[in-house]
Amino acid sequence: MTEKQELILETALKLFAEHGFDTTPTSLIAKEAGVSEGLIFRHFTNKEGLMDAILAMSDERMGGHVKAIVTLAEPLAKIHATIELPFKLFSEEREFWKLQFSLKWQKKYKGQSAHPGGHYLELSNAITESFRQLNYTEPEKEVVFLVMLLDGVSNQLMQQPSDEFIQEILLFLKSKYPNSKA
Repeated sequence: MTEKQELILETALKLFAEHGFDTTPTSLIAKEAGVSEGLIFRHFTNKEGLMDAILAMSDERMGGHVKAIVTLAEPLAKIHATIELPFKLFSEEREFWKLQFSLKWQKKYKGQSAHPGGHYLELSNAITESFRQLNYTEPEKEVVFLVMLLDGVSNQLMQQPSDEFIQEILLFLKSKYPNSKA
């Protein structure tokens, strides 16, 4: 990827996260990036092409996080690492993940996260198995509950809470999952 392509993607990411995909015109992206709108179209075809490139980056980044979690040996460590994931994502690349979590509210992408695949499915399967190994009676429901809980946490993280609040909530959530539910 060229420097110009990276600049365009970074600018689009920033503006999509700030204003939303639907309301960010390519003319604004071009202006903010200091490039012609034609260059955007040459590299990415259209605004959807830009978003597709950003989503491909998301998939690649998430793949690394998921691999780190699913390769953990202990089931409880996998669950706790999954709980820590949104906190980690927002602390490392806030704008990038803010966009990812906000896409569900944007017209073109609304509802796409309802049937996760790829890395999300791999993580879901690993966490389900972890709950099973820890003798939870309904591991599939535990995963659904955890996903809903972490979705709510992600919404809170977009509001930029204090570090103290983040640490308290993280410890509290992890305390909800002891070694076993036997």
